[in-house]
Amino acid sequence: MENFHPPNIKLVIIVSYFLTLVPISLTSCGYQSCPAVKDGFLNVHLVPHSHDDMGWLKTVDQYYYGANNSIQMASVQYILDSVVEELVKDPSRRFIYVETGFFWRWWTNQDAQKQEVVKSLVESGRLEFINGGWSMNDEATAHYNEIIDQMSLGLRFLNDTFGDCARPKVAWQIDPFGHSREQASIFAQMGFDGLFFGRLDYQDKDNRKTKKNMEMIWSASPKNLGKRSWLFTSVLYNGYNPPDGFCWDVNCNDDPIMDDPKLIGYNVKEEVKKFINETKTWASAYNTNHVLMTMGSDFQFLAARTWYKNLDKLIKYVNSDDGNGYKINLLYSTPSCYLEEVYKTGLKLEMKRDDFFPYSSRSHSFWTGYFTSRPALKYFIHQTNNFLQVCKHFGANGASNQSILNKIFQLAEPMAVTQHHDAVSGTAKQHVTFDYAYRLSVGIKACEEVIANGIKNLISWDNNGDQREVERTLFGSRISPLANSNEIRLPNLSIGSSNDIQFCHQLNISSCTSSESMKNFFIHIYNPLVKVLRKTFIRVPLPSSSAWKVIGPDGETIPTQLVPLPEQVFSIPGRNSSAYFELVIPLEELQPLSIQTIQVSREQRNEIFKTSHRFHSSNFRRGSEIKFTNNKGLGFTLDGETGLIQTISRLSPSNEVPVTVELTQNFYYYIGMTGNNSGSDQQASGAYIFRPNGSIPVPVATKPVEYSVHRGDHVTEIHQKFSDWVSQVIRLYQDSDVIEFEYLIGPIPIE
Repeated sequence: MENFHPPNIKLVIIVSYFLTLVPISLTSCGYQSCPAVKDGFLNVHLVPHSHDDMGWLKTVDQYYYGANNSIQMASVQYILDSVVEELVKDPSRRFIYVETGFFWRWWTNQDAQKQEVVKSLVESGRLEFINGGWSMNDEATAHYNEIIDQMSLGLRFLNDTFGDCARPKVAWQIDPFGHSREQASIFAQMGFDGLFFGRLDYQDKDNRKTKKNMEMIWSASPKNLGKRSWLFTSVLYNGYNPPDGFCWDVNCNDDPIMDDPKLIGYNVKEEVKKFINETKTWASAYNTNHVLMTMGSDFQFLAARTWYKNLDKLIKYVNSDDGNGYKINLLYSTPSCYLEEVYKTGLKLEMKRDDFFPYSSRSHSFWTGYFTSRPALKYFIHQTNNFLQVCKHFGANGASNQSILNKIFQLAEPMAVTQHHDAVSGTAKQHVTFDYAYRLSVGIKACEEVIANGIKNLISWDNNGDQREVERTLFGSRISPLANSNEIRLPNLSIGSSNDIQFCHQLNISSCTSSESMKNFFIHIYNPLVKVLRKTFIRVPLPSSSAWKVIGPDGETIPTQLVPLPEQVFSIPGRNSSAYFELVIPLEELQPLSIQTIQVSREQRNEIFKTSHRFHSSNFRRGSEIKFTNNKGLGFTLDGETGLIQTISRLSPSNEVPVTVELTQNFYYYIGMTGNNSGSDQQASGAYIFRPNGSIPVPVATKPVEYSVHRGDHVTEIHQKFSDWVSQVIRLYQDSDVIEFEYLIGPIPIE
């Protein structure tokens, strides 16, 4: 992986042979570089752009290099090559770029001469970065922590490479499938001046066009942030596409502007009239004498020359004497320059205080399917984010070490890529999804090294492989030789013997090669939070019900409980594990940002099992009500006939009278609508759109649920089987204020 921080090269600008025709302008960047507009005219801000998905139909690499074009004609490297070559030819031209992850890759492959040319384009405002994140993140299924991280990664690169001239002024979320108030709040808090997006419910959009309410002030966090969360927000007229008939890239079929009067196909007057009509239609939805026109679309400007040559002609002829009869002024511009001109008008805007969810593109087409598409990928991404935060914690002490920073970047970069609105959303093709997972796995390996070295630096061992006193602290916190979080199933758990530290990343399927193969090992558990964790449990997969002894940091034996794994776990596709049990280990307390270490060893004497572990399994007689309560008065009842939960109860605040709430639970599914998507009535249900073929869900369990009860000193578990592909474990821990429900679904029968 290449160094994230490119060298800071200072050179005299030497323009290569094909760039020497026009000198490079060094005017100010930002709002100072915006082109002049005409008072009394309708100013049409033409915004050349390319929307470059970081994976969708093709992988990130395929999109960048232009591979596998039988799927889609797209190559980001050629787009950027082509755009830069055309921008230097005319100082009036503009281009905006969004996906910093792609630009970073392109930038690192340019020589110093080309880099200086690009810097001058940025400094003159001709190449403007918009949004600035590594990718254009999804707004429904991404976690806010992941969003902030991917934005920070992109913005840091732009700042380190170009300085303040590259700081984006506006956010550009043109393709995500609906928009969150919280995303707008994040943008406002990051200092953006505005937000532009393309997708909202079709009925909402039609209404806004009619009422000329396409622009607003979004009060994204009205109750706690007030005006600090206000953000100018503009809905783009045609998504992010150009006006019909005015697309001039290699994949477009529109006629060019043929302006030689000697030609039979001369069409200037026709094209000017058509464009002016389009302009009037677009402008009718807005309230000022300015309108923004997106000139570009998915992976466009592969042939920047054809785009700019035709745009130059369009500007020339519309702004000529003939065109001026309509008092329309065309200019190359950017979203930030458009926003600056709207601001100058003093326009009063309505307030928006809620989400733009759910998004529907037409009747019967609500884009809510992606909320749950590819749940395993969503889980993997979010768990990897947890691991990344831990990696950054342990790498902080070596922040000046470039090798450590590079390893952290190896995970931070694919994590940022997977925030893309076709990645974490689960809407990419299968081979692309595999590629996302592979990239994350490579990054995880790099961060394992950072964390393992961090643990080794904090914990020392004697010659016999036993742990000594801890020598150092992490961020000033005392490192005690144990761990925490109300049942830890996170990749914050590492297992090691002496200097060999291994990680358990498959605890979600109750698998850990290290604990299954070792007879004596240490477990290092890290609390990444800034609060103390108390009364919690970890679960360690084990292959047998042999006696296991657990020694805590004080040298005392920790009473544990061994529980069997549900039978359905053994049938999880791809699970290659010898574990049939989990050892439940209680932890009293874990300090913030600290490590605790415990020792686990297999004992030869079976009587240890009797005192350290309690295990009981039973099937209750059908028809009876079964009650379960922990030592804090929290409990629930099962219907002995159906095997389903029926009530939850807990003691009142006065600890006198229990409060009971009736509860019914089952699993249901909808049968998806089929269709060929030719019209709204033929809209099929799929990865993007959820459309059932009826409003009544089908229950999974059509007969009494099979269940077994497993009691112990620390936890009571109820293993339920709803069908061959749906099962659930209900857990009630001692000293806990919550009842845990963990379900396992799949493989789903689709025939």
